[in-house]
Amino acid sequence: MIDYIFTNETILSKISNQKLLVQAKIITELKNIAPSIENDQLLKIYDKSVSIRQGNMQGNGAFLENDIENFLSKNHIPFKKQVTINNKGIIIGFNYKKERCFHVIDFVIGLDICEGASITKFSVLSCKTTCRERWTQDEWTFRFPPKKYILITLSDDYPSSTRFKENVRRKIISCVSKKKDDRIYKLRFEDLRKELNLGVIRRLCKNKLE
Repeated sequence: MIDYIFTNETILSKISNQKLLVQAKIITELKNIAPSIENDQLLKIYDKSVSIRQGNMQGNGAFLENDIENFLSKNHIPFKKQVTINNKGIIIGFNYKKERCFHVIDFVIGLDICEGASITKFSVLSCKTTCRERWTQDEWTFRFPPKKYILITLSDDYPSSTRFKENVRRKIISCVSKKKDDRIYKLRFEDLRKELNLGVIRRLCKNKLE
């Protein structure tokens, strides 16, 4: 019986072979579109297209967050952006991404958002240009349920209602709906104002100032 060889060298060799296989597949696919272009140029075009796409995705994410920030600011909704919590659901800073960081939340809505406060006292907005499995980054919301958790996305690849455990405190907003949309609350971007209870928030802000 021959022992299975499992070393750094064999793994690196397999990685190299896999890379060659992927490149060969890319060249074959692109040759159908542009047969006159040399193989090395096709790979450069492919790499550049991937880079452009990734840049566009990051741009879409920035645009979405900027638009939500403008919406909150213009409607005088108290919020903090890029709020960091630890593994006990306690706010430990803002834009803080070091060793104690458990998760960074896109937007936290409410009054008196400060270090030491529990995230369960506030509402939360999580922005994802595309969801797929990325929404599972917010699984902390099951352990430390905020007053309201709203997943906001630009795509139709959000999770099913059952998997998301959708309820009155957990909702999804998307500008593109699934063909078979099983959401209980089929929310669009124009519903955000109502979901944040804008009137209630304004009254609380007014009472605090008085």
